[in-house]
Amino acid sequence: MNLIGLILLPGVLSLLILPCITNRTWAGYISSAVCTLCFVLSIFLAYRVYNSGQPIFFFHQWFLCDKLAVFFILLNSFIGMTTSFYAISYLNNENKLHLHPLVYRFYHTGYQLFLLGMLGVLLSNNIGMMWVAIELATIASVALVGLYHTSEALEAAWKYLILCGVGIGLALLGTVILYIGASTQGLGEHGLLWTQLVSEAPHIPAKLLAVSFVFLFVGYGTKVGFVPLHNWLPDAHAEGPAPVSALLSGLLLNAALFAILRFKWMLSNTSLHTLPSVLLLIFGFIGVLFAALSLFRQRQLKRLFAYSSIEHMSLISIAFGLGTPLALFAALLHMSMHSLSKTAAFFSCGNVMQRAGTQTLSKLRDLSGQMPVSAALLLISTFAILGLPPSGLFISELLLILAAFKANIGLTILLLLGLGLAFLAILLKMQPLFWSKSAHVSIMPLKNRHHAYWPAALHLVIVIIAGVFVPFYLLSPIVNYIAGVLS
Repeated sequence: MNLIGLILLPGVLSLLILPCITNRTWAGYISSAVCTLCFVLSIFLAYRVYNSGQPIFFFHQWFLCDKLAVFFILLNSFIGMTTSFYAISYLNNENKLHLHPLVYRFYHTGYQLFLLGMLGVLLSNNIGMMWVAIELATIASVALVGLYHTSEALEAAWKYLILCGVGIGLALLGTVILYIGASTQGLGEHGLLWTQLVSEAPHIPAKLLAVSFVFLFVGYGTKVGFVPLHNWLPDAHAEGPAPVSALLSGLLLNAALFAILRFKWMLSNTSLHTLPSVLLLIFGFIGVLFAALSLFRQRQLKRLFAYSSIEHMSLISIAFGLGTPLALFAALLHMSMHSLSKTAAFFSCGNVMQRAGTQTLSKLRDLSGQMPVSAALLLISTFAILGLPPSGLFISELLLILAAFKANIGLTILLLLGLGLAFLAILLKMQPLFWSKSAHVSIMPLKNRHHAYWPAALHLVIVIIAGVFVPFYLLSPIVNYIAGVLS
């Protein structure tokens, strides 16, 4: 069994083991151990791919790991590991979750099922299996969003299921149309293999390619949170447990965009090579401006960061739509920094909500005086998301502005407008939380602090280090690998 099989094996075995673990603490630590093992294996996988320069295949070429995939796998496995540790303390401190102990066992099983689905998306060379994997992750995350069983949580879960179900249905239709187009070239059973489709795409009828890509873009774009396909995202982030919000923002959105990039790559040598870039730019700029304006209207802490996720995913889409080497570097850096910063923000939100008993912004005041550690982590996370130096997001946004300026001055003006509005909205909403003393909040202690703070702190340390020492040596090989085919 090669490294691809090894990195999938722990997740598969955990689905057999975790439902049988009755001790809540043991279940949490077993889940964390599985995630840690996956992260270690992802490091070995990355070293193998980087060192050889060649992609790795597995199981009749159904699985593929190249430099683009290994970047996403490293990021996802690291966040999956730190979130699993944070969830141990979070679930032990959760006051709303007065449910049967089976619910806790269900959480860890669903968590591993979600991560396994994400790995399946990133490692899929078979586009049909990619669809199955993202559907598997969707089902698992729907159950996790509704974990509290409150009316609000169940409503958010149903909205998530219906809207993303429609999107995934459209993606399936696009997959079928693409397979029909591949069948015209006699690919047969290989018509679902992405590596075969890339080489045969110039010979597939252009109309079939265009129709299939539009369906695929809209379908997977629903999972990315493109406006106006975003309506599930704020509710799912706001009503789900904080670790689930971190997973959705830090992993799911990236994996869905990864799927779109695979199909963008497929069209790069065809007469439709500009279509993906145009769609990414259009939806990217609409998303940035819409999210920036929507931020002013938010009254809940996690919904505020949910709309911030829409804004940042739109920025990443703009960068990939521009497609120049500078823009690609900005996209990869921004994606990694946003995932780390936003998960740190949701970890901190979870701590604040558990101690204050609310996430309503108007009721949260004087956090710096009442819960200094949680407030400090939330404040630094907010500064990072705003793109203030020395955050890595400051570098990525600066590079994106430069890339847009080289492409078109009009695009640069729109980009600066969206960034400025989002900055102002988040600053106005978050500033009173830390220093205003106009309201009194009853603060409850955290019963279990072992893993409540260090995951967020670790993420923020990496974000700050990346802002000071920009990781050119890590991202440049990926940019060089994809620049010729994604532009």
